[in-house]
This record gives sequence, C-alpha cells and structure tokens, in this order.
Amino acid sequence: MLFHRVFATRTFAVVALAGLAWAAAAQAADAVFPPASHVGLVAPATMTPSHTFRGFEDRAASASILILEIPTQAYAGVEKQLATEVLKKDGVTEEKRETVTLNGAKGLLIAGTQEVDGKKYHKWLLLASWPEGASLVAFQVPDESKSKYPEASVRTALLSVTLRSVVPVDEQLDLVPIRFDELSGMRPFRVLGNSSVFLTEGATDPKEPAAQPLLIVSVAPGGPEQASDRANFSRQLFAGFNDFKDVRIVGSDVLRLDSQQTYEIQAEAKDPKSDAPMKLVQWIRFGNGAFIRFIGIARADAWGDAFPRFRAVRDGTKPRGG
Repeated sequence: MLFHRVFATRTFAVVALAGLAWAAAAQAADAVFPPASHVGLVAPATMTPSHTFRGFEDRAASASILILEIPTQAYAGVEKQLATEVLKKDGVTEEKRETVTLNGAKGLLIAGTQEVDGKKYHKWLLLASWPEGASLVAFQVPDESKSKYPEASVRTALLSVTLRSVVPVDEQLDLVPIRFDELSGMRPFRVLGNSSVFLTEGATDPKEPAAQPLLIVSVAPGGPEQASDRANFSRQLFAGFNDFKDVRIVGSDVLRLDSQQTYEIQAEAKDPKSDAPMKLVQWIRFGNGAFIRFIGIARADAWGDAFPRFRAVRDGTKPRGG
C-alpha cells in the first residue's frame, strides 16, 4: 500500500522498534479508537478506522492517519528523528513546526510536503507525550485530495488525540489470528503483541504463576517442516521456559489433533518464590506454515481440575477463518 511506502523512513523505523506496552489516562467522549489502540482521536471528514493498520483511512481520497504507540523512554529518540534536517534527508519539506497542548499532554506538530514517485503528498506529524507514554500520529493526503482535508480540519483532528487507560480484551482478541471455540470456564485476561493470549480461572488476574491455573496460547509463523525435526524443536522451546526451578520432564507424546501433529511435554517443577510443587504442560500444534503453542501451569494440588480445562481450550483453539 502506498501509505506504508511513503512512511517507510528512518523516522518510523525508530518508532516501530520501540514497541508497545503502557497504560494511559483520560479519554475524550467523542474520540474514536482504532481496534486495540490506546490512542484515539476525532477523525476528520469521512475517515473511518482501518482494518489493515492501526489508524484511520479514506480510501476514496487516498488519505490516511497512522497511529504508533511508543514508551516514554523512546520519546527523546523519536523527537531527534523529527528534527528538520533529518526530515529533509527523508524528502520532507517542512512548512510549519509548533508546540501544542493536547488532552493532558504536550505535543510537537509538524506540517510539510513530500514527493513520492513524482506525486506530491501533504503530511502532518504529531508527537505527543503523556506522563504514561507517548504516541506519534501521522496524517497524509495526496495533493489532488487536499481540498477535502484543509489544514484547519486536520489540525483540529490531530489536537483531539487522547488516550484510554484500558483496551477491552475482546477488542484485542479480534486481532489475534486464532479464535477460542471452547474456554471451559477459563477467561482471557491479557493479550501481548497480537500473538499471545493469557487465560486463567476466576475473576481476578493472577500476579504470580502459582496463584491460580494459567494457560498461555501463542501463535507464530514457521516451525520445522519435517516431522522428524519437530520433537527437537518442541524440546528446545520448552527448555527456554525457565520461570521455574527444579524442572523435570515426566512425559512426552505425539498427538494428532485436527489432522495436525501436536507434540506434548509434561513436567514437574517448583515455584521459585514459594517452592510450591507445580505441574506444567506444553503442546505445540504444527500446520499451515505456522505453529500454535500452549503452556499450561498449575499447582500440583490444582492439576486434576486444571489439566482437563487446558486440554479443552487446546482442542477448541482454531486458526481464525478456519
């Protein structure tokens, strides 16, 4: 998509590497938040949340707003990448730079133009800093569609940027490439990187692995193609899970679930803080150029109830769209 080509510069590479992970403050009543985003705004004209990137778009006008969330410690580095001379090297002709006040935040707003493949784009960059984190919001529109997005309306939209402290888990789950057809009384309570889901029992979120049964489900591309290599791959992944002490593998097996090979490892261990006896299980299901990994954790005295629940969730986990 041309939007991503235009913004594939050092400025955004720095931000992309910075990662996500922070909570935030108040939200404006009429701000719209893209799926799973802490950052929202009042989008101008006919822009709507995008289904292909975090932000908003008007496909008819080829106009886009990209939202990137960054941790507080990355703010200074991103601000340096927005220096006039750096933007100039990236082909951006700066027209205006100002310090602005947002909803509980300070911001740096930059307006300019950029030519890509002989086509002129108008763009605005807003770097905002809240006590809890920061965000970079980038707006662009081609010259032929600029009349639909005059400077005043773009500026109003960018100055409406705000944060919400909590992103609903269901909203985050919609971005994970797997779905749960069976939860067996377990509850998703955390999603990391659109690829890992943490589930537990009860209404409270566990602060320690030994507090209550925990199931971690993650999906990743790749994995060995040859069946002979998959057992070793599974053992290596399990060996990297070093959150417990005195880990001892007590069993392994190869299962066939949904016509896909699934490698099982069961182990016993001790909680590193309390020395409580723990039991662990890892399942890795291979297929379709990816693998799904399940890690079940519970105290030994809760294993009899937890293990069937883990197994039921495993059997009810499907690739989204499958």
